[in-house]
Formats: sequence, C-alpha cells, structure tokens
Amino acid sequence: MIANGAAMNFVVLTDTHFVAAGQMLYGLDPAARLAAAIRAINRDHGDIACTIVMGDLAHWGERAAYEHLREVLKELRALPILMLGNHDRRLAFRSAFSAVADDGRGFIQSVHRFEAATIVTLDTLDERAVGHEGVLCDDRLAFLAGALESASTDRPLLLFQHHPPFDTGLPAMDRIKLRNGEAQWAVIERTRRPDYLFTGHLHRPIAGVWRGIPFHVQRGINHQVAFDLVTADHIPGTHEAPDYSLVLVTGREIVIQQCSFLYDGPVYSLEDSTAQLARSVSELRR
Repeated sequence: MIANGAAMNFVVLTDTHFVAAGQMLYGLDPAARLAAAIRAINRDHGDIACTIVMGDLAHWGERAAYEHLREVLKELRALPILMLGNHDRRLAFRSAFSAVADDGRGFIQSVHRFEAATIVTLDTLDERAVGHEGVLCDDRLAFLAGALESASTDRPLLLFQHHPPFDTGLPAMDRIKLRNGEAQWAVIERTRRPDYLFTGHLHRPIAGVWRGIPFHVQRGINHQVAFDLVTADHIPGTHEAPDYSLVLVTGREIVIQQCSFLYDGPVYSLEDSTAQLARSVSELRR
C-alpha cells in the first residue's frame, strides 16, 4: 500500500547518440539537440529532482564523444542520472564520467531513494552482442532482485532500463530488444512489481502495459525510428521532432507529460474566435 503523500518532478530523456565535437550524425548535430533540451529544462522545470538519461549516450562509444557530452551536460542545473545503452562502451564512458556510481561490479546501475519515489536504473548493455540486443546477466539480475526487495513499499517504485523486455510491433527493433526478458520477469514475479517501467532504445513514443506493469518508451533526442510495422531487414530512420518527458509523481499518481522542445510555432488560445477563423498558421499570434 502506497501511503506516502510526497511529490516530486523529474525529466526523462534518452538516446542522445553523441559524436565527437564538430561531427554530425545522420545530418543532425546531437550536441545542438541536447543543448536545446537543456535550455528548455533549465527554463521551464526549475523544481525537478533529477534528469534521467536512459542510454545510448554516444553513437560509436568513443572517448571523444563522452568528453563532448560531459561538457554539454555541465549546463544542466538538475542532477543528471546517466545510463548505458547498446551503443555505449563502459571503459570509454568511465574515462569521461569517472564519478558516476556503479553497482560494485562495474555495471552502471543504481538505486536512488527519494521521499516521493524509489528510482532503480539498470545496465542492459551487452558489449559482446553481435547485434544491438541487450541482456541482464546473473549479476545484474541479482542487483535487480535486491533493489526490488529493498525498495520502500510506501512510495512508487520506478524502473528504468534502455532495452525493453517486450515486443512493440516494430520488427526491426523487436529483434534487438532485451534478450532475456523472461529472466527479468522471473525476478520481478518473485520479488516486487515496479509501479512503472521506463525504457529508451526504440526512438518512438510508445506506451502500454507489460504483464500488468504500465510502461513508457521515450522518444530519442537526436534521430527517430520510423513508424514502420513491416520493415525487418534494416532500421528505418526519420528526422521527426524529438522530445523529453516531465514525470510528476504525487502519492499514488504518476503523470507523464511529453515536451516538444524544438517547437517554435505559434501559441494561441483555442477559445479565441479570431484564431478559430484563421486561414493560415501565419495569422495566429505567437
């Protein structure tokens, strides 16, 4: 029974795919994208407890990319909680982020206990994978079990991991999900179900329920994966607008607001009769 009435707000973003300073990726500048997100977060969300970055911090996992990311993140006022994804490499990450806590076995995963919620972050990176699928080895599954068992029952338990453990209907991405989702479920089933599951990796805004656990898949910060339920032989990409999410936790309630931080169009009243009769976007007030 969740009885704690404490509240907190935090931001979730994912898949920054940084490259070395001065480089571009798919015709986009990942640093410019993240910098724009940070400006919006600093401006609009001064009361957040943290910003969780759910993996694929770098695209090729090289040291120069992590050093570049470190410099851009210095502008973020809120506490950053960094996670790893399939594009990341632990040693190169550690060279730039030596102070980030691990689980004692070298995996970048941790438990953060706030008054309003317990946040558990997992490391699903498999550096031996031929493809980009994720894994939770025995050590990481043991960490998950301990984190779930020890979490306070008077506040929501929120679980974060880069790879989703379920299919979503995107064939190109479903083949590179978490490889041993059944093993993860077995741990959850014998310990405690999270109140919410957050993932990245898919570069699409997706929500649903996995075996009774509501989940949120966060859209990427740089490039996106196309809404394509057919293609399986490659991953179709797009330049759809990115976003981050503001998560509001109040007692039993969890609300997720997706924020399109690059939108620069008009903002107007839907009740304004002049706006309703506008014949073009240019006639709307900014």
